[in-house]
Amino acid sequence: MISLKSASAALLALSACLFQPTDNVRAAELTAEQIEEGQRFVVNNAIFILFHEAGHMLVSEFNLPVLGREEDAVDALSSVLLLGAEDEDLNTTIQDAADGWFLLDEAKEDGPQEDDFMGTHGLDRQRAFAIVCMMTGANAEFFKEFADSLEFPEERRQECVFEYQKARDSWMSLLAANMKDGAKTKFQVTYEPAGNEDLQGFADLLKSAGALETIATVFGEGYNLKDGIKITGKTCGTENAFWHAGDREITYCYEMAAFHAGLIANWFESQGAEEATSDETAVEGEEAADELTNATAVKLKKKE
Repeated sequence: MISLKSASAALLALSACLFQPTDNVRAAELTAEQIEEGQRFVVNNAIFILFHEAGHMLVSEFNLPVLGREEDAVDALSSVLLLGAEDEDLNTTIQDAADGWFLLDEAKEDGPQEDDFMGTHGLDRQRAFAIVCMMTGANAEFFKEFADSLEFPEERRQECVFEYQKARDSWMSLLAANMKDGAKTKFQVTYEPAGNEDLQGFADLLKSAGALETIATVFGEGYNLKDGIKITGKTCGTENAFWHAGDREITYCYEMAAFHAGLIANWFESQGAEEATSDETAVEGEEAADELTNATAVKLKKKE
C-alpha cells in the first residue's frame, strides 16, 4: 500500500482540484485512520464499478436479454454478485459504494440537472438507495446499523427482501446456461503507467489492493467466457470506466479513483468543520453560562 504521506497528499491534492477546500486544510491534518479509511473507500468504489462493468461484459459476451435500462440492470447484478459472496469484506465494499453515490449526490450543490434526467443512469441518490435496498434485502441484520443511519423505512426493508430475491433469481436463471463447474477463463490484467505523478499514486494503490485482479478471480472460474478479456487501469482524461465490447476490454480510469478520493477528502473536511463549529458553540455556551452565573451572583450579592 502506498505510504501515508503520499496517500494523504493525493487525497488532499485531488480534493483541492475538485472541491477547493479551505486554505487551512493540510495533509498533516488527516489521521492515519482517516487515510486508511480513505484508501479503502477509493478501492471499494473501484471494485464496485469494476463489477458493474463486468455486468456489461456478461450481457455482451453471453448476449443476455435485458428488460429496462441496462445500467440499472447491471447495478442490480453487481449488487447481487457482491452480496451473494457472503463475504464481510465485500459487504464493506458495497456499503462504501452506496456511500459513494450519496456523497456524489451531496457534492452537487445545484442538485440534478435536466441532462441527468435524460441520461442512461438513474440519479445518484436513487442508485445509492437501490444499493441499500439490495443490501437490506440480502442481509437485514448485518446492514441494520447502516440502514438505521439513513432512516431507511422498515416497511421498505421488508419489500427489499423480495426485490433482492427477485433480482438474484432472475440474474442467476439468465446466467445458468453460461456457467459450468470447472470452467476457467484467462484474463489479461494491466495497470498502465499513469503518466501523471498525482494519478500514479492511485494506480499504485489500486494495484497494491489487487482491484483489477478481483474481477479476474471472480469471473475467471465458473463462467463459459472465452480467454483473452482485458482488464486495464489507465489514465483516460475523464472520470469513468468502460466495457468495450469490440475490444473485449474493461477499462477503469485512474481519474475515477482520484474523484472518489476527492469525495472522501471533502467529507473528512466537512466533518472537521462541523466538529470545530460544535466545539466553538460549546465554548460560547459555557462562557454565556458563566456570564449568566456571575450576573446572577451579582444580583444576589448581599449589601454590606
